[in-house]
Amino acid sequence: MSNHRKIVESLNQLISGEYMSIEAFNVYISKLNDPSVARKFQEIQDQHRENIKQLSHYIHELGGQAEENTGFKGTMAQLKIRMQTSPHIPSSDYIKKAIEGMTKGIAMTEELLRGDLDPSSRELVGQVLERDRNAIQELRSLIE
Repeated sequence: MSNHRKIVESLNQLISGEYMSIEAFNVYISKLNDPSVARKFQEIQDQHRENIKQLSHYIHELGGQAEENTGFKGTMAQLKIRMQTSPHIPSSDYIKKAIEGMTKGIAMTEELLRGDLDPSSRELVGQVLERDRNAIQELRSLIE
């Protein structure tokens, strides 16, 4: 397998995780009763959309094709999230769930960084990580 192909596969894994985050935030936003938390969730969701845009653009520059869905794993995760949500759950619980999900995503992204990435894709993935870490800090500030 060529190095470009490995990079494209790795970046598509990251894109899949970004889509899963967007879908999770969709569910959380629809259940939240606190408009300020919902706005923060929408801001973070927009960051995930921007991550997808940048990753997709880079994949196309490499001559690859960006994935546009989460696959079976994402569908199952979405179902699980929907089963665990309700408008009666406090906003702080949704914030904690979002932090937990993003923390798992960061761990997976850090694993990708240890893989076969070129310097440009490594830098791009590093930027995604930085934005996600900042978003977690912003979420933590909502419950502190």
